[in-house]
Formats: sequence, structure tokens, C-alpha cells
Amino acid sequence: MFAVQNDNLLDQKHLAKVAEFAKVMMNYHFPDSGKHAEHVRLYTKLLLVNYNNMYPDRAVSGDEIKMICLAASLHDIGMIGIPDMLLNKKGPLTEEERLQFRNHAKMGAEIIDRMADINRLTKHERSLLHNVCLYHHERYDGNGYPEGLKGNEIPPEAVAVSLAEVYDALTSENYTAARGHDEAMRTILSGECGAFDPDWLKCMEKCSRDLQLLLDCGSNEERRLLLESTFGQSKKGYWIKKRLIDLALCVPAAIVFSPFALLICAVIWIDDPHGSPIFKQTRIGRHKKEFTMYKFRSMYVDAEQRKQELEAKNEKNGPVFKIKDDPRITRVGRFLRKTSVDELPQLINVIKGDMTLVGPRPPLLSEVEQYSRYTEMRLSVTPGLTCIWQVQPKRDDISFEDWMDMDIAYIGTRSVREDMKLLLLTVLSVFRGDGE
Repeated sequence: MFAVQNDNLLDQKHLAKVAEFAKVMMNYHFPDSGKHAEHVRLYTKLLLVNYNNMYPDRAVSGDEIKMICLAASLHDIGMIGIPDMLLNKKGPLTEEERLQFRNHAKMGAEIIDRMADINRLTKHERSLLHNVCLYHHERYDGNGYPEGLKGNEIPPEAVAVSLAEVYDALTSENYTAARGHDEAMRTILSGECGAFDPDWLKCMEKCSRDLQLLLDCGSNEERRLLLESTFGQSKKGYWIKKRLIDLALCVPAAIVFSPFALLICAVIWIDDPHGSPIFKQTRIGRHKKEFTMYKFRSMYVDAEQRKQELEAKNEKNGPVFKIKDDPRITRVGRFLRKTSVDELPQLINVIKGDMTLVGPRPPLLSEVEQYSRYTEMRLSVTPGLTCIWQVQPKRDDISFEDWMDMDIAYIGTRSVREDMKLLLLTVLSVFRGDGE
């Protein structure tokens, strides 16, 4: 594939307006089409971004992604040529009626051709739009549709939209045999919906978790927020810069603080010689991937066993556990927590890539098991050493719900500038001794 060449901003704006009008017309004739079209567009973008990550030698350009996503939102445009009486019919269709539905793909491609003429689209742009509308139904049997293409003969842009549409159809409440995410994925990957290109099926399987997160969002606005902030092409440069900043700050810091770390280990051991100065714990990272997180031990070695005895005194709502003057904390541990120095070994986690400097704090598995679908959105990004909640003056007085809202708000607005601001606020928080 090659990048779309179209520098005429006026033409692009006109195309957007024409497309919006077409969607309004489509929604008028087919009331549920607006919701369905938006779902297909978002799922298509997710598939395309993941496809680029998996097959960089066949990557789709950013301009092509925009054009294919536009085509995805208009993939059923041919429906406006089907009589309302037929669209609203209850019960089975006759063979003639079924043919009208089948021909809507061809009709949609003809409408797209007219749009391409009006908007002076390039040959490649026209091809992307045209192929999606013409071939997105090839998934069923490869027969009865224009040219009867099969398998890897179907244009890749049409395959992406077709997979997205099948997934939305299988998980839609309006579908007669609606099913959950896991069953829908099994149906698609098993070939029951058609013989898709194996590379695209691998891509579908790889982003299964992301698809479920999008599916479980309460509204299309939440889906857009999650998609653009987590999976969007626009964040690619941000992730590269973020990783470079992590390494540039953490590698020298780990070297400089290593003598200080040895001293802390010695003090911890003197205060309580019954366990290792370094505490290791399994935490949950991006997309529920488990990893080992490191901290300076601030509690007695039997802290986990004594936790059950103290459950009734938990002062936090939600799945987290926190009590003031926790008797499990050692004398040295209180100082380490007050100054947040106990988190210093997590520089190793950042260097390894399990964590990043700025991001939602990594939760325990027992906490994640109690998460709602909304709360699980915080697991769509790499966990961090510090976050918005971490720099609040009285963070332990913040409710669990407000804490989660802060994390999800960060996901939607994060940038290099925001990360640097939070790092500076973290330094101030350490000097203030905000930890408890």
C-alpha cells in the first residue's frame, strides 16, 4: 500500500460533509445503522493499527486508515436503495428479496463512485472506498456477490471491515443469535463466518482483549476515548518518546542510587532480619499481564497472613485495602512509606518495560477480579510508578471511585508534557512527605 496523496483541505472537508449527509440518509432508512456503522468504524481502526504492529512490511498508512475508516462507516450505504417495507419486514425473506439485500453492496459501491467523482478523489482513495463497499460481504460463502472472490483474493481493506462487521453483528443486542465476546471470537476464528485470510485472523485474535474493552464501553464516546487514547496511530510518537524518557531517567538514577539502595537494605535487615529487604509481589500490568513488582520491604514478613485479621478495619471502599497505623508496618517501613522511598526498586521494573514512570498504579490480582468493566479501562495502558492520584496532598482520603476516575482521565489526556508535569509534582510530593 502507499500513502494517499491529497493536499486539498477543502476537498477533504467537503468529503466529510458529504459522508455525514450520507450517514444521516442511511440512518433515516435504517434506524440502527448509525450505531452499527460507528461500531464497525472503531473496530476497523483497532484492527488496522494492530495489523500495522504485526506486519510492518505491509503497514497501512495513516491517511489510508482514515479513508478505510470512512469507508467502514459507509459500508452499508447501499441500504438506502432498499425499500423501507423490505427493511422492516418480519420473518424470512423470499429469494428475490434476499437478492435485493445482496445487491446493496453493489449499489453502495456505485454511490461511493459518485461521491468520489464529486470530491475529486485520487484513484487510490476511490479504490479503498469502493472495495470496502463492494466486497465487505464476501465473508459468507464467496458466492452470489460481485465477482465471487474468496479468501486472500478479497482486498485487505474489505477484510478488515468485514471482520469488524461480523464481530459487531455477533455481539449486537439486535442480532437474533447475539452472543458474548468469547463466543463471538470462537465463531469467527473457527471459520464459521467464512474463510478469512489467516494473517487477519491472527490479528483479530491478538487484539481480542482490546476488542472486548471496546465492546464493554457504555457508549460510543467512551469507545472513541479508549481507542484514540490507547490504540490510535496518533499515540505512536508519544509511546516512543515516553519509552526514551523512561530509559534516559531510570538507567542513570538506578546507577546513582545503588549505593543508597544498599544502605537502605542494610537498615531494613537490622530493623527486621527475618526476611529479604526487597519485597517481590505479583502485580497486574497492561491487558492483565502479570509481572513481578519490586519494593523495599516496609512490613513484617507475616503481613499477608495477618491481613485477614485486619479486614474489618479496612478504611477504603472498593477492592483496595488500607488502614491507618497499620500494625504490620515496621519502624523503618513507616519512614520509607512516608517519603515514598519504598518505591525506588521499581526503577528496575521501568527499565525492564513492565512499568513506566507515569501511569496508573499496578493493582493486585485480587483487586482486578473485583473491577467493573469501566474500571478495567485503566488496564489498557502500562502501569506507572506515579500518577495523578499519587501526587495528591491527601491521597489516602480519596475514594476508590475518584481514584479510578483520575486514572481514566489521565488515559484520555496523557502527553509528554503532562507526564513531565506529574514527575515534577511527584518530586514535590516526596519532599512534602505525602505518603502514609
